[in-house]
Amino acid sequence: MDSKVYAHRREKVSEYIEVGSIVVLFAGDLIKRSADASYPFSVNRNFHYLTGLDEDSLILVLANTNQGKREWLFIKDYNPTTEKWVGKSMYKDEAAAISGISTIFSISQFDSFFSKNLMRMGITSLFIDGERDDFKSRIMEGEQFGHKCKQHYPALTILNIYPHICAMRTIKNSQEVDEVRKAIDITQKGIERMMKEMKPGMAEYEIVAHFDYELAKANAGYAFDTIAASGPEATTLHYVKNTRTVLDHEMVLFDLGASYNLYSADISRTIPVNGKFTTRQKVFYEIVLKAQLAVIEAIKPGVTFVSLNDIVKEVYAIECVKAKIISKPEEVDDVYYHSVSHLLGLDTHDVGQLEAMVLKPGNIITVEPGLYSSKEGIGIRIEDDVLVTENGYEVLSPNILKSVAEIEAFMKPSK
Repeated sequence: MDSKVYAHRREKVSEYIEVGSIVVLFAGDLIKRSADASYPFSVNRNFHYLTGLDEDSLILVLANTNQGKREWLFIKDYNPTTEKWVGKSMYKDEAAAISGISTIFSISQFDSFFSKNLMRMGITSLFIDGERDDFKSRIMEGEQFGHKCKQHYPALTILNIYPHICAMRTIKNSQEVDEVRKAIDITQKGIERMMKEMKPGMAEYEIVAHFDYELAKANAGYAFDTIAASGPEATTLHYVKNTRTVLDHEMVLFDLGASYNLYSADISRTIPVNGKFTTRQKVFYEIVLKAQLAVIEAIKPGVTFVSLNDIVKEVYAIECVKAKIISKPEEVDDVYYHSVSHLLGLDTHDVGQLEAMVLKPGNIITVEPGLYSSKEGIGIRIEDDVLVTENGYEVLSPNILKSVAEIEAFMKPSK
């Protein structure tokens, strides 16, 4: 993304805070796994959203003062020995080119910079990035810094910038939409490869290996842990063991997605392992598909998440009784026990307040009705990613096979 995009986002944050305020955002630190090994690094998404940078231990500072608005970036100190062992860290010119920030210092200068400039700039309020206002949940770098400042500068008001940045992130620009499209395209290739290779007798993880191959080939990451739930395991929403052997006449519920430049795809398909739906599987599948299409058709600015979920329940209340999956409409909650949608972006379950949220142009949401019967050992979920447009919607994953006829035709053995 162009550095001007990140500069514009920082400007909006600086305009939000009052004169006499400073914002400190942390990229995040490496977390030790064992001995000299660390867990794979995952950058703080709000930090990345404002800088475009993806490296550990960086710090962004924004200030609104009587002298004007200022911004600083702190990057790792140059260390030639470290470079020989683990590779080079970002240099100032690289960081400036990506982020558009011209004033860049070394991390070792941050503490003295902060203490000296609080009084010099007349700072009375510090905004940190905490997922909860009470800062009592899992302690992240920003929250740790907030606690430290409260002890050393008791007169300093500690505030939370997290909700404001999250609200900004709910509206995607065209470049962000394109990144999601790329993640979806990679995901589609992985799904099609699995469909071509899967057969009865394979372990779930063997099937998933074909998805993994397509992601590796595209140099993409995983948006989340892949779900490949076969047979009765598909009635568990977040089954991630992927160790079961798939049997003939069963289906596999796939919930998966690639991550491309940190933007996520989130797709679900439920596929018959032998390429052919049984009569009963087809009944379940068509009900879920009918609900999904009804929800998609209802998407437009001004619609609430709650109303989209109600559409699913309305369809199920009729169709599931008719199909004798449940005996009365009141039992819908027994076979459908999650919401139909969530926001999608830099996080798979992207940030934003869903309660009573009204859809706006630029939102990207998932549409994922599911139907789960432990009694019959059938679980089905169908999920696509959808952009809310000025007048309605655009399905961002239109080419991923979805109808019964499309799936069976694709999986039919070639002669």
